Amino acid sequence: MNKNRSPYKAHLFICQKSRDKKRKSCGDINDPKLKDILKDEVKNRGWKPQVRISDSSCLGLCEFGPNIMIHPQQIWLSDVSRDDIPDILKIIEDIICGDSE
Repeated sequence: MNKNRSPYKAHLFICQKSRDKKRKSCGDINDPKLKDILKDEVKNRGWKPQVRISDSSCLGLCEFGPNIMIHPQQIWLSDVSRDDIPDILKIIEDIICGDSE
């Protein structure tokens, strides 16, 4: 095993876990285009080498979903929708520019 630092300033994990409507879950509510839109915006802004966007399975807080976790900043976004994309991009921009918490 090799222990390394993450090559990304920010890594967004977007929960896609579906419970087939048996109980609330991110994947049943999540806008399937949300990840694609964020990936396109990150690429278009030239952030791709510094920012990674990945699918995630269950993050454990289904009742607050859809959820996005931003690592390593320990930022948790809940009840996320397409309307939140400008705010998410501002969070990422602040991380890239060094203005995050």
